[in-house]
Amino acid sequence: MSTSTASKSTPRELITEFLDCLGDLSVSIDRCVDLFAEDGVFDFPYLPTCGIHGRFEGRAAIRGVLDLIRSHFPGFTLSNINIYETTDGVGLFIEYHAEAKLRVPGKAYAQDYVSHLVAGNGKIKLLREYLNIISFARQLLPNGLADVPG
Repeated sequence: MSTSTASKSTPRELITEFLDCLGDLSVSIDRCVDLFAEDGVFDFPYLPTCGIHGRFEGRAAIRGVLDLIRSHFPGFTLSNINIYETTDGVGLFIEYHAEAKLRVPGKAYAQDYVSHLVAGNGKIKLLREYLNIISFARQLLPNGLADVPG
């Protein structure tokens, strides 16, 4: 998908473009950030459990977290994508599986996500990503679960 983000307006179009961006973060961060409203929020509510900040408000903060993600993963392969639109027409829920090779040689990442998107004026107002925090810690923290604060 290489359509212009200016034409994106529905929640389904926004999430489809966002997921496409995740395929190759080395070339798609600008496109990904542009999907968010100026005051948009990208939120990972369970990351604070691991001692990691999880709420990113505004495009600069969203660009920062996407750059951080890119520093660990060149891109993701997504599968088992299921989109559930809400009846209000401004939101949706999505389930998907993500896999990636870490930039650390020989390490891979696999995770199942459930996400909630809320759109407004053709942009993402909120994208909240729920993930298995135990799996996250085991795969990404240097000492696995031992690095999770008590």
